[in-house]
Amino acid sequence: MVEIESVTVKLGDHEYIIQQASFLRSKPWKVRLLDEVKPLFERLGSAADIEFKTAADLQQLMPIAEELFVGGLDTVYELLLAYSPTLQADREYIEAHATDKQILAAFQEVIKLADFLGVSAQLRRGIGLKTNGTS
Repeated sequence: MVEIESVTVKLGDHEYIIQQASFLRSKPWKVRLLDEVKPLFERLGSAADIEFKTAADLQQLMPIAEELFVGGLDTVYELLLAYSPTLQADREYIEAHATDKQILAAFQEVIKLADFLGVSAQLRRGIGLKTNGTS
């Protein structure tokens, strides 16, 4: 028998239990995840084409950095809340108290719940990113 998994995350000073989403809820969430995260990876990939010959060339990197560190975090936050009705219900508290680091850590835990086949770890290895020993 396969049980519904859950993870406990801390956002602000509160701990939340996030349960694995049902098939009907997780499928559209996964589609949204890919639709919203793919452009961030594409944009990041375009940074490799920037040539840094002068200090002024660094200016080309600023819009990409802004998109990833500001817009990207907004995307991660919205996807995190969309996965969990528990988090959606406490949106105001989370926005006021959770740190960027907590949001990213909680999102990683949600990805693990949603990705029971370990596809994200395979993708990280495929593009040369290190894994932290978990899938």
